[in-house]
Amino acid sequence: MRYGLHDKPPVGTTLLSALQWMIVTVSSSVAVPLMIGDVYGLQPDEIGKLMQQSMFFIGFASLLQVWIGHRYPMMEGPAGLWWGIFVILAQIGTSLGLHPQEIGQSFQLGLMMAGVLFIVFGMLGWVGKLQRWFTPLVSGTYMILLAVSLCSNILAGMLGIGFQHSREVQPMIALVSIAIVALVIWLTRLKRFSSFAVLIGMVVGWVFYAVMGWTEPVRPTDQVIAWPSLFFWGAPRWDWGIVLTSTLTGFVLLTNLVTSLVVMGKATNTEPTLKQYNRGGVFTGVSHILSGLSGVVGMIPLSLAAAVIQTTRMASRLPFMLAMVGIMVIGLFPAISHFLAALPTPVAYAALFITYTKLLGFGLKDYVSMEMDERTITVGGSSLLVGIGIMFVPATAWQNMPPMISFLFGNGLLLGVIVCLLLEHVVFRKREGSEGQKDGHAA
Repeated sequence: MRYGLHDKPPVGTTLLSALQWMIVTVSSSVAVPLMIGDVYGLQPDEIGKLMQQSMFFIGFASLLQVWIGHRYPMMEGPAGLWWGIFVILAQIGTSLGLHPQEIGQSFQLGLMMAGVLFIVFGMLGWVGKLQRWFTPLVSGTYMILLAVSLCSNILAGMLGIGFQHSREVQPMIALVSIAIVALVIWLTRLKRFSSFAVLIGMVVGWVFYAVMGWTEPVRPTDQVIAWPSLFFWGAPRWDWGIVLTSTLTGFVLLTNLVTSLVVMGKATNTEPTLKQYNRGGVFTGVSHILSGLSGVVGMIPLSLAAAVIQTTRMASRLPFMLAMVGIMVIGLFPAISHFLAALPTPVAYAALFITYTKLLGFGLKDYVSMEMDERTITVGGSSLLVGIGIMFVPATAWQNMPPMISFLFGNGLLLGVIVCLLLEHVVFRKREGSEGQKDGHAA
């Protein structure tokens, strides 16, 4: 590690690292408002407003976490589970005759209730106790399934599928993506540039796209400053199904918070304390309440930050804090937000490819650290097969199921982790006596 959590890098290094954090944060979050806007039938101006709201509150929530929350340089971002539920409920709600805006209004209330759940768990000290459940087998399974669940979108993006509305592989885009990946790998092997490999890869790729004429024009805007507003979708609306689903989703995402802190501890060579787990829970609740008040997709700490630190060997909090202030500024100035939103998605995916491989590496390291006996193979193998297998089941196969079942059992990452927790701590639970004997023999 070149710079630890408490280190203060030189000014130039700090500013470049902050810029890199900003680009990684934007590139990992910018697609969600665009997708939600498309599914909910928003107009371009409304999508732009949702984008700005998202950027501002991502920066604000992340700054609160690194300052007085869990205190790790880990950006908050739209939870994959949340935006997945946003999309599924939009499809189900529309078929039941609900207007998309009504669904958004109910989500706002549901997100705030989920936030209260996080705060209560954090203040009572229960988040820290949950950490005991996340053994290397559970956290390893989570990281492997997370990497596998992301790989389809990453590779599709690198191949140009979906870029500029294309449904086919674009050979030239794919070749450029491979070149960007090679550039980032080469830069990570150079001490002088390793901390900024992702940033350089994105800049070089963006410039090349601009020269080739592949970039989208930046949308003009008449506003200089656009302040964040409350309740993007309108006044909160009570809907038992959506509110209950949101509350249960918040409980499930407690597992994501714990595993993210575990992985971040490994990336920064530190051990998260119980106080950090509980403070992280409280401020994840705060970020959910902010999400509900603003109408953006629910935010959670992103494990991607650990992979960025592992790649760049830069864990200092100072550049990250500056970056989050910068993200808030982006959310205030429409021109900047629209410019960064023009970053070609294949460039972002290609530059971050090696970073995503680090997530898989964390999971494999956890598996390697364990004795591969019959129990470990049964628990880990079953969890991975269930999780990965569910990922291949088409989303349309769950449409006729009750929403709660489709949400819980249609998500391979979530289901795989739940299966692992049940097998590890209930079905094949280790007897304390045998563990004590093993420890005695080891001593």
